[in-house]
Amino acid sequence: MKKNPLSNNPLLKRRSALAAVTALGFSLAVGLLAASPAQAADDDISWAVQPSSATGPDGRDTLSYQLAPGESVTDYVGVSNLSAAPLQMRVYAMDALMTSDGAFTLPPADTKSVDVGSWVGITGGEGTYTIEPGTRIDIPFRLTVPPTASPGDHAGGIVASLSEMPSTGDGAQQLAVDRRVGVRIYVDVPGERTPQLAVSDVTVNYGGGWDLFSGTTEVSYTVTNPGNVRLGGTVDLNLDGIGGWDLGTAPSKQLPELLPGSSIEVHETMDNVVPAVLLTATTNLTPTSVGDAGEDVGDPSTASGTGWAIPYLLLIIVIVIAGLIVLLWLRGRHWRRRAALAVASAAGAGEAASGGGATGAPLAPGAPAASGAVVAKAD
Repeated sequence: MKKNPLSNNPLLKRRSALAAVTALGFSLAVGLLAASPAQAADDDISWAVQPSSATGPDGRDTLSYQLAPGESVTDYVGVSNLSAAPLQMRVYAMDALMTSDGAFTLPPADTKSVDVGSWVGITGGEGTYTIEPGTRIDIPFRLTVPPTASPGDHAGGIVASLSEMPSTGDGAQQLAVDRRVGVRIYVDVPGERTPQLAVSDVTVNYGGGWDLFSGTTEVSYTVTNPGNVRLGGTVDLNLDGIGGWDLGTAPSKQLPELLPGSSIEVHETMDNVVPAVLLTATTNLTPTSVGDAGEDVGDPSTASGTGWAIPYLLLIIVIVIAGLIVLLWLRGRHWRRRAALAVASAAGAGEAASGGGATGAPLAPGAPAASGAVVAKAD
């Protein structure tokens, strides 16, 4: 372990090259070597971790190796104290994992490592190091790939954890918290590589609000890396309505790097979507390399999902209009029936009135009288 004043290293004068500190619940995310200096909750306390060598940082962003089972490598990690007071740091290695939104992270400090984190041994043991203000220590470590290591990509990280806060001016000790900064480790173990990304579980949710003719559609899906190669990817999303009506295509979605065995949930939003009753979202995933440009990345993957897009306000308006039409038709029918009945009644009354004053029809000359009738004869 070698101590170096930061003032003697122009690379470390450029704070833009240093990693960003996150507070309790640390996430070793994509911006590990961020463009701003490492900062904790207290602006007076900051530190950085970066790949280094026996003579100081060498410009690497990650600790990347290609090692066969049984092989070893010795390397260095630099921990810099950017504060005005001494810092007591604990340096150790851990396995890496991914959050559901695609962030590269490490589990809690008490989690037992079974992969890269267990392959790393900090020279002199994983202990606490006191780093003076404005200095950097270059800590050697040895990484040994076990004979039983599976082929493919393995990921982890070496972190520097703040194990004790500096005392305050009155001599009181502040409460220690787990704040960590780290650098990524990637180990490529030769052997059969099975690159693969898969998209699944596509869901479609339409929200039209009070707009009669368009709304917002949220499409969610899951991307999984079931292979043994870390990969990126691009997703093209297309939305169709009932009968294959093309409703549009979303801009290509760039996926973060997915570690082997990890999965992420992706959410995309499309605006001004016509409520075409039944929406079908089709996702086309194309894997991309995060290592060598010419390496095999596996086959594309496609998945689809459906969701209803019913314009309820427009449907209510149509129902109301249809109801009014039916009501008017029924009322018209009712009045037509009443009018017909009135005409029929009037016709019957007229017939009755025209024959109501006679007791019988006059006899034609020479016609016989009805039976039983008395006919008077003139003398």
